[in-house]
Amino acid sequence: MIFLDASAAAKRYFLENGSNRVNALLSGHDEIFSLVLLQCELVSTLNRKRRQRAVPPAVYTRIKKQMGDDAGKMQTVPINAELIEKSLKVLDAYPLKALDSLYLAGALYLQQALKSPVLFVAADHQLLRAAQSEGLRVLNPEGRA
Repeated sequence: MIFLDASAAAKRYFLENGSNRVNALLSGHDEIFSLVLLQCELVSTLNRKRRQRAVPPAVYTRIKKQMGDDAGKMQTVPINAELIEKSLKVLDAYPLKALDSLYLAGALYLQQALKSPVLFVAADHQLLRAAQSEGLRVLNPEGRA
């Protein structure tokens, strides 16, 4: 199972260091997971890039459609009271941002619920260190840990 945070998932839509690795990782895998709010984060990034004129209108439309198509194929972990509680414990243990703690809590929840190893994919060093400390396998698509 692969669990993506927003920093890794964005590499699918915006050419960045690690984009090729994310695309290769996602091709052929059926068990792709993330938080239910991933699409919101990605569309927020897309709109920011559009306002900065880094994404032309025609490209914006194509990328937004692709994000929706991909979201329909992805399995999501809901944000509920249990996940918030797990996130709060993560925040007590590691110097993470709120959303990062939710992504980590989601991956931990998934691994516990399915009793199967999860590969946590992110491009944030602090988040990856915390995930590894919590027993998740980790991958930085940028090639750095």
